[in-house]
Amino acid sequence: MLGATQTWIAPALNIGLLRFHSPQQLFLAEEKLRNDESVVAFERNTVIKNRTTPNDNFFTEQQLNLERTNFPEAWNLTTGGQTPDGSQIVIAVLDAGFDVNHEDLRESIWRNAGEIPGDGVDNDNNGYVDDLSGWDMIGDDPRVPVNTHGTQVIGTLGARGDNEIGIAGTNWDAKLMLFSFQTVADVIEAYEYVRQQRLRWNESGGREGAFVVATNASFGIEGGTCGQYPVWGSMYEELGKVGVLTAAATANRDWDVDDNGDMPTDCQTDYLIGVANLGKADLLYRNSAYGPQNVDLAAPGEGSYSTLPGSDYGPFGSTSAAAPYVTGAIALLYATPCPIFQALVVSDPAAAALLVREAVLSGAKQLPGLQFRVATGGVLDVAESQRLIADRCDAGAGEALSITSVRPNPASGKTYFTLNTSVIGGGGILTIFDGTGRRIAISPVRRVGVAPVVVELDVSQFPAGYYQVLLEERGRSAVTALIVK
Repeated sequence: MLGATQTWIAPALNIGLLRFHSPQQLFLAEEKLRNDESVVAFERNTVIKNRTTPNDNFFTEQQLNLERTNFPEAWNLTTGGQTPDGSQIVIAVLDAGFDVNHEDLRESIWRNAGEIPGDGVDNDNNGYVDDLSGWDMIGDDPRVPVNTHGTQVIGTLGARGDNEIGIAGTNWDAKLMLFSFQTVADVIEAYEYVRQQRLRWNESGGREGAFVVATNASFGIEGGTCGQYPVWGSMYEELGKVGVLTAAATANRDWDVDDNGDMPTDCQTDYLIGVANLGKADLLYRNSAYGPQNVDLAAPGEGSYSTLPGSDYGPFGSTSAAAPYVTGAIALLYATPCPIFQALVVSDPAAAALLVREAVLSGAKQLPGLQFRVATGGVLDVAESQRLIADRCDAGAGEALSITSVRPNPASGKTYFTLNTSVIGGGGILTIFDGTGRRIAISPVRRVGVAPVVVELDVSQFPAGYYQVLLEERGRSAVTALIVK
C-alpha cells in the first residue's frame, strides 16, 4: 500500500521499519501516515553522526568567523568535497597567485584528470598544455606564481580540514582550480576555461571536465560599472547557464555601490552574489561598501585567519576575506544529501545554481545593522541555507510550477503572486488576458520575495474586470485568475 520494499517489526514493540526505493515514494508514504489515525508517530531513520569539530591547530581560537557563519553546524551534515554520488566538487579561484605547496593546501589543489603531467602535450585538447591545476594567465604558463592574497583566499575556502595542521577551510575536501591574472582579458579567459570545464562535465555525464560549482572574485574595479565592462560582465551569465555561481567581494570603500558603481558586484545577473564585509560587532565594517540593490549579503571577513606563503598562517581581513565564506557556502551546499536536488544538478544545472543562490540569500541571518545596507539585510548562515535545501527535498521538489496565492485579489494597485518554488530566473514573463481572452499586457517578472518566490504586478492602469494571468519561465508556466476593482 505504501510502496515499501520491506517491513520489519521490532520484537515486543509496536514499531515498524519501512524501506523505500526512492525519496518520492517516501514522501507519498509520509503523507498517508500523517493522515492515518492508527499511526501514533513516525520519523525518518536518519543516519546519526558524531558532532563534527575539526582538530586543526588554529580552529578553536582563531577561526571564530566560521562559527559566526554557522559552518560547524552545517558540517554535522556534510563537510563538503563531494556530492552524495561521489562527484568531486571544484571551486575556481582567480587571484594574483597562490602557494600551492603550502602544507595545509597541497592536497586541496584540483588535478586535471584529462592531462598527463609533464608530457608537453595538450592531452584533453582544451588549448592548454599540462594545465594540471589551472593556468597562469599572466605568464601563459601552467605554474601559478606565489602570492599572499591568493594564498589567504584559498586557505579560507579549502584548507584541508581535520588534519591536525593549521586551519580548516569552509570545505574540508573540495578541490581548488587556480588562475593567476592581471587584466580584464585574463579574467575573461579564465572564466571561459571554467565554463568549458563545467560544460564538458555536464555533457559527458561527469566523465570529462570538472564539476566546478562556484568561482571566487575577491577583486574588482572600485567605481567601475558592469556597463563599462560588458564582455567581462556577460561571463557571469554564461557561467550560470552551465551551473556555476560567483561570489564577488564588493569595494573596500565606505560608499553606496548603487550610486558609485562597483565592478563586478553591480552586474545584473542571477548568477552572482555581491558580498560586503561584516565587522566584529555585527556591524558593517567601516570601509566596506554596501548597496541594497547590488550587494546581496554580508560575511565576516574582518578578523579572519588563514594560510600564508611558506606554510605559515596569519590574520586576513577586508571584503576579500568576506567573499570566500559565501563561495565556500555555495560549494558546501552542493554536497547536501538530497536526491531531488542532485537530480536537478544533472538535468538542469542552471536551475540548480539558482536554487543554491536562493538558499544562500534566503538563509541569511537578519541583523539590524545590515537593514537597508544589503539586499537581504543579513549575514551568511550556511546551516540555515542547508536546511532550506533539505526542506525542499523533504517537500518533494520538482513539481510543476503553480501560483499558490494572489494577494490582494480583487486588487486596484499592486498585487502579489506567491509561487510554489524558490527558484526562478530573470527571464520570466507575465502575460495578462482580459475576460474575452484578448492579450492586453506583457510584463517581465519582478521578483520581490524568495523561498518561496513572490512576484509583483501593478494593475493600477487596468480597467475594472476579470483577468487571467499567465506566468512563463524556463519552459514552465502557471495560470491564475485576477479581479481588478
